[in-house]
Amino acid sequence: MTPRESARFRLRRTGDHLRVSTDSPHPWQLRIGGPDGALHLSPAGTHEAELPCPA
Repeated sequence: MTPRESARFRLRRTGDHLRVSTDSPHPWQLRIGGPDGALHLSPAGTHEAELPCPA
């Protein structure tokens, strides 16, 4: 990715889990449940993660 490119993220929910996939080589974070929800941090190179996402 060049500095002018943006990362693409794909989110898929199955039951009480959220699967996140990305093409980003950089660290990323995702907050689930609004401003006070759980914050999930992923280190550089994480291209896929499965996170708990209660209904």
